[in-house]
Amino acid sequence: MSFVKDVILDVDTGIDDALALILATRLTHALRIVGVTTVAGNVDLASATENTRSVLGLVERADVPVAAGADGPLARPLRTAPAFHGDGGLGDVDSSDWNVPRPPLLDEPAPSFIARLAREHPGQITIVATGPLTNLARALTEDATLARNLAGLVVMGGAIGVPGNASPVAEANFFTDPEAARIVLSADLPTILVPLDATEQVRIQRVDVERVRARAPSRRSPVADFALEICEFYLRACESHGREGAALHDPLAVAIAAIPELAETEPLAVQISTLDPLTAGQCVVDRRPRTPLRPELPPNVHSCTRVLADTSRQLILGEIFPR
Repeated sequence: MSFVKDVILDVDTGIDDALALILATRLTHALRIVGVTTVAGNVDLASATENTRSVLGLVERADVPVAAGADGPLARPLRTAPAFHGDGGLGDVDSSDWNVPRPPLLDEPAPSFIARLAREHPGQITIVATGPLTNLARALTEDATLARNLAGLVVMGGAIGVPGNASPVAEANFFTDPEAARIVLSADLPTILVPLDATEQVRIQRVDVERVRARAPSRRSPVADFALEICEFYLRACESHGREGAALHDPLAVAIAAIPELAETEPLAVQISTLDPLTAGQCVVDRRPRTPLRPELPPNVHSCTRVLADTSRQLILGEIFPR
């Protein structure tokens, strides 16, 4: 018997979050989306929320509840990423004139929504977080029962053994709100970390979009056409920064949430740097030998170290651009 996991997606919908949303709605054999919460990160909160509702409308999932959350980090000014996601978050695409029914926006704030669903369905809901962890940090702070009520957490964030992408040592989500990342990773919550070590292995290349673009229009759905447009923008942005291809960060987190066998994980004790501006958001892992004077810290995450890159890539692109 297959197991379907109930998930709340916590997103800051720019380009790769939009791809992750599409993917999550396709993996119905493994994931059941019970809600989506939005947070400021790649773009401001209003844009993240409208982008999320638009993408859900495009994939005909206007039934999914959407709750808006934090409009900025816990203790820092918001830094968005228009260079990689465009001013509105979806590259050159303007979704405001799409004639699709969008999910209504709940009056309930995202942290409250997360905590309430976890209380109502204890041990059943997994959070898949692909943006800064501000919403979840607030929810954990406001509801002391949340950590034990959640089934688990899958986080796209961090850099363990590779350089950062927002600073020399920090990945963008943890760099945006390191205080939130520190709270969440200290919450005694079963957590799978999908860091840059894994996501940089799974990339879309220009040949992939050219292959899809070459298909007859009658063989491309509106969803595939949209994904094609935002992927082309994303590739141009990455290439302009000297990168070959574009990492499928957020879709990989969704894929691993659905199919954990795609990755090998290592239990690690990860602490997040918050005080020094040069290292804010860095994942600090003490790999020194243990001694009586230096006892081992208990692991707080299972970090993806190796990933079935080709299998993951084919899964993601095959679901987003079905033939």
